[in-house]
Amino acid sequence: MMVFERLLYEISSKFVNLPASEVDQEINDAIRQVVEFLGIDQSVFGEFKDDGNSLQISHGFTAHIWPETPGIILNSIVPNIIQRLKRGEVVNLSKLPADIPEDWKEEREYAERVGLKSCVGISLKIGGSVLGVIIFESYRKYQNWTEQSIQHMRLLAQIFASALERKQTDIKLRKAFKKIHELSEHLKAENRYLRETIISQTRYENVIGKSQAIRQVLGKIEQVAGTDSTVLLLGETGTGKTMFAQLVHMLSKRKKKTMIKVNCAAVPGNLLESEFFGHEKGAFTGAAARKIGRFEIANGSTLFLDEIGELPLDLQAKLLRVLDDGEFERLGSAYPIKVDVRIIAATNRDLFKMVHEGRFRSDLFYRLNVYPVHVPPLRARNEDIPDMVWAFVKEFSKSMDRSIKHISEKDMEAVINYHWPGNIRELKNVVENAMISNQGETLHIQPPENTQIDARKALSFEDAERDHIITVLKKTGGRIKGIGGAAEILMLKPSTLYSKMKRLGISPDMTIES
Repeated sequence: MMVFERLLYEISSKFVNLPASEVDQEINDAIRQVVEFLGIDQSVFGEFKDDGNSLQISHGFTAHIWPETPGIILNSIVPNIIQRLKRGEVVNLSKLPADIPEDWKEEREYAERVGLKSCVGISLKIGGSVLGVIIFESYRKYQNWTEQSIQHMRLLAQIFASALERKQTDIKLRKAFKKIHELSEHLKAENRYLRETIISQTRYENVIGKSQAIRQVLGKIEQVAGTDSTVLLLGETGTGKTMFAQLVHMLSKRKKKTMIKVNCAAVPGNLLESEFFGHEKGAFTGAAARKIGRFEIANGSTLFLDEIGELPLDLQAKLLRVLDDGEFERLGSAYPIKVDVRIIAATNRDLFKMVHEGRFRSDLFYRLNVYPVHVPPLRARNEDIPDMVWAFVKEFSKSMDRSIKHISEKDMEAVINYHWPGNIRELKNVVENAMISNQGETLHIQPPENTQIDARKALSFEDAERDHIITVLKKTGGRIKGIGGAAEILMLKPSTLYSKMKRLGISPDMTIES
């Protein structure tokens, strides 16, 4: 037996400071050495699964014919033996089937079926907890398992138990670190989005006005905000749809989390899918690291899809699936991600017309059009204009160090009667322009020049938008980018303005006055 003790010492020394990743291979090697040394036929090593009850074969070695395969759950084959081992007892059956108790029907049936003659099972215990078992089996001859033999097997089981605990602890730590890493990535993505939002956010955030038109909008928002229903904000550019989307979110039960925004017109079509759903490292050329998409960042919150009418047809189908099932896959991954996201969409386009023209999916339209809210143009609520003008004056007075106390009735009347194709955004630009030029306490403000268009004229929105962009481009001499460029005046990204110009048929030649 001194030789066996030497073998145990050699096995034990191999597990000292053994990396967790090498534990499985070392256990298999050790089991093989013991089986060959004892001259028995087989030994199997089982671990209790996460539920703490099911025992699954994870390691083993056979010099005979292994009747079962790795991964099998032993509870259904030898349930009484597993119960004993789970309690930390030793099961010593030297002569089978004679040594099997009368009521152990499963064990008797198994022993007779596979020709098992002797077996002994030892629990792997750490601090009173049983992590697994090791079973020694003989098929070709009966074995006389002495107390000293069993004591040596206990020592071996203790070596394996310590190694198994280290491996399981390592697995738990890796899972915990992975979870922490995923949470950290999510928080970083959300914080990055917050910083971007704060930088790009306009300082005008409150709803100003008491007109009947705006009261109707607020009434509809109050009705829908407390639900999880999809909201579709419809209206011309510059009417404040983003602000109303934020209001819906702030009145909802999701208000404690940040509302996430995607401008479907500002992101190139080939990058929108990654923007929505994220991608894995190596998913496509240039994907140097994993990226979390806006849907994943918005989990538990609200996702605002601005300018939804600009969404490419191929991506509309993928968006529909997420809205219906709440599931998507990152680019480069086959694993579905489940999210709980409330959708608010906005557009200045006629989606119904686009559906009939085949440019927008009808199923997506009806999925988004659950609760449409029409945001009125400024000309439909011109009684709110004086309050807006003074709100903008107050805002710019702080940043420009101006002190404005008066606006003439004539100027205010002209502002009220102007048709404002650019709506609130255009009004704010006009006030800012006047504030820059003004030196005294009376603000001189005039609507844009060369825009004496009858507000009652039945212009389409696209015609009005086209005229307004051309007017601004002419004022800047066709310059789009940079300080004082058309994009800045219109409060658009240059890429968005280029896209609008292409869609509206505006060429650079049209912007230069002769």
